[in-house]
Amino acid sequence: MLSKSRNIALGLMGVLALGMPPATALNIGVTPSRIEVEINSSKTRTQAIRVLNPSSEPIEVKAVVRSWVMNEDNKLQEVAPSEQSLEQWIVFTPARFKIPAGGAQTLRFAIRPKVQPRSGEHRAVIYFEEVPPNNTQSKGVRIIGRLGVVIYGYVGKVKRVGVINSVTVDTKLKDLSAVFDISNQGNGYVRLNGQYAIWPAAKYPGAEATKPLANLGKPEAKIPKFVLDTGSLPSSPVLPENRRQLRLPITKKLPPGNYVLDINGDLSGVQINKGIPFTIPAVSNNQPQSNPAAQNLRNSIRNK
Repeated sequence: MLSKSRNIALGLMGVLALGMPPATALNIGVTPSRIEVEINSSKTRTQAIRVLNPSSEPIEVKAVVRSWVMNEDNKLQEVAPSEQSLEQWIVFTPARFKIPAGGAQTLRFAIRPKVQPRSGEHRAVIYFEEVPPNNTQSKGVRIIGRLGVVIYGYVGKVKRVGVINSVTVDTKLKDLSAVFDISNQGNGYVRLNGQYAIWPAAKYPGAEATKPLANLGKPEAKIPKFVLDTGSLPSSPVLPENRRQLRLPITKKLPPGNYVLDINGDLSGVQINKGIPFTIPAVSNNQPQSNPAAQNLRNSIRNK
C-alpha cells in the first residue's frame, strides 16, 4: 500500500517463457510454456494450454494473441502482423474466463491459415493477463500478472543452421560475461543448450576430457574438484536470418589470474565442446591507473 490514498493503480508484471519450464507470474501459471506444431494443408489438430490460479482468491483472465520478433537486446518485441503472420491464423476459446482459487482453466486453439503459408517458421504469442477487479474503493497499487506462451508453427522442411562466429569472455566491463556471437542461416530458430564450467587454467584437463555434469543445479550434483563455477548456457532463440550476441553473466567473483571457460553443449544439434581461455587482470580496466607523480605530490602536501 502507498502512504497516500488513491484509487487502484495497475502495474504489469510480465513473464515470457521462451522454452523454460511451466512459468508463473503472480497469480497466473501456464503449462506448457512453449508449443511447436506442424501446419498442414489439412486442418491442424487443436492444441491446449492449461492456465492455473495458484492464489487463494478467484481471478479473471483475458487472452490475446500477438506477433513477435527478438530485438537487438534479445528480448521479445511485438510487431504488427502481416498476412503471413501466425497471429492471423490462430483461433482460440475462451478469450476471457474466471478461475477459482487453486483452480485451472483450459484454453484451446487451432491454426487455420487464411492464405498459403510460406515454408519455414511462423511465430505468435498468446498472452494471459489478469483482469483487475472492478472495485473503485480499493486503494494502493495492485500488480497484475501477464504470461506469454510462445507458439511456433512450421510449414514444409525446417532447417536449423546455426553458426557460432565466436565465443569470448568480456573482462573489461564491471560484470564479467561470456559472449556468444551466433548467426542463423536457416528457416527455423536455433538455440544453445548445455553447460559451462570455469577452471583455473593450470588445472584445466582439456576440452575432450570434460563432460556435462549430471543433476546440475541440484544438491546431489558432483562438481569436479577444481571447477570454480558451473551453470547453463543462455537459451534465448536466434531467429532465422538473424545474427545476435548472447551474453552469459558470470556471477562468480574470480581473483586475478588465468582461467578457462569450458563449454559442453550444442547449438540446435551441432555439438560445442571447447575451452575458451581468459585472464582476469590484476588491475581492472575500469579503475584509474596509479600515477606516481600525483601520489608523490599528495604525500608532499600531507607532510606539510
